[in-house]
Amino acid sequence: MFNYNYNYPTPQGFINAVNLIEQSVEGEQYDALFYEWLINNIPTEGITSKQAKEIKDTIISIRDDEISHNKVFKEMYKIFTGKDANPEEEEFVPPASFVDGILMALNGELNAVKRYRVIMGGMPNLAYRDMVFNILSDELRHANLYNYIYTTVLKR
Repeated sequence: MFNYNYNYPTPQGFINAVNLIEQSVEGEQYDALFYEWLINNIPTEGITSKQAKEIKDTIISIRDDEISHNKVFKEMYKIFTGKDANPEEEEFVPPASFVDGILMALNGELNAVKRYRVIMGGMPNLAYRDMVFNILSDELRHANLYNYIYTTVLKR
């Protein structure tokens, strides 16, 4: 007979997850400025007004998801530690171009996926794992959307 000792996550896995949650809580001011910059710098040359509107709506949708993810991570951090997560605000430096901004965002989403996999593995129960999985799957969707935007703008 198989004897399974359910001892998951390990204490170290949980501590790592909580530390990564704290790192994942992003500076809201920086993010707001970054998304506003992307929205206001969508190139109009070589794409139709319909494509420009789709790109704008897509970026707004991603921004709204990220705001929601940030709230979830802040709540989780508070539950796990009893403290508020207070990220340091970075100074916003605009990207050199819209394409550079999209590439920065795409890389950010892909790096977040790696971090969220580790967080997921350190969650103390399935409810928290599911919350992180939902965020992780949104990040994968966002990466695909940024790829779509990137290829749409570069097709011109």
